[in-house]
Amino acid sequence: MAEKAKAPIIIRKKVMAGGHGAHGGAWKVAFADFMTALMCFFLVMWLMGSDDETRAAIAHYFNNPNTPYKQGRDPQSEMARPLGDRKDSGDAILKGLNGLNPDDLIQNPVRPVNDQLETHKELADLAAELLEGHIYGLDVNLDYVKFSVPEDLIFAPGSSRLKAEAGKNLDKLGQLFRGYRGYITIEGHTDNPPSSLGGFANAYEYSLARAVAVMNYFIEHHWAREDRLMPLGSGGRRSVSPNTTREGRKMNRRIEFTLSYQKSR
Repeated sequence: MAEKAKAPIIIRKKVMAGGHGAHGGAWKVAFADFMTALMCFFLVMWLMGSDDETRAAIAHYFNNPNTPYKQGRDPQSEMARPLGDRKDSGDAILKGLNGLNPDDLIQNPVRPVNDQLETHKELADLAAELLEGHIYGLDVNLDYVKFSVPEDLIFAPGSSRLKAEAGKNLDKLGQLFRGYRGYITIEGHTDNPPSSLGGFANAYEYSLARAVAVMNYFIEHHWAREDRLMPLGSGGRRSVSPNTTREGRKMNRRIEFTLSYQKSR
């Protein structure tokens, strides 16, 4: 018993060594996420700087034309079918307007986004043919098509009422608008200072009254729905030609049409 009491006591000490955090793989996951985000950022920057043709080609790649979009989506995102390949001349189109069924021009709103640019280009070409080259200020891109019509095709000088022969010109545009599923902005413009105010207090009211008169014609003749039309009056604020010449002032007195799938605010 005495020998057992004198036996040395042995204490074992265990040191638990842990691995350094950097030796694991968590940082690799974080780094991969960072590189992915960085790549996406530069891709977005590149797309923002691309032209309309490039963006349309990219959209065509990611949108299978054989797979339609869902019906009933917001009109702002509806895509229109192109008006179709036109083999007839401008004269043939003009002669055939009287017998044309407007329902034949109604578009399919579920086309891929790359067709939107082609639709706008074809609308611009057809507008120029229908009005026999009287339109000007033509601007066509992926987002909209814009053109102007001189006042003398629609209004008498100094008047906000449609003149008698305005109907035939507006009906030609109506054939175009009937098949368009986007929004149509009708904007009145005057020269600066205005040659006439048509009895209104200022150029803004005068130009707006003209835009409203055109809008009402399209509604009354069932060329376009009211909820797709937007009348605006800009007065002489946005001149397209110097007001120092008679010809320049005449060009500034105009009605401007903008067709877009994005609703104007």
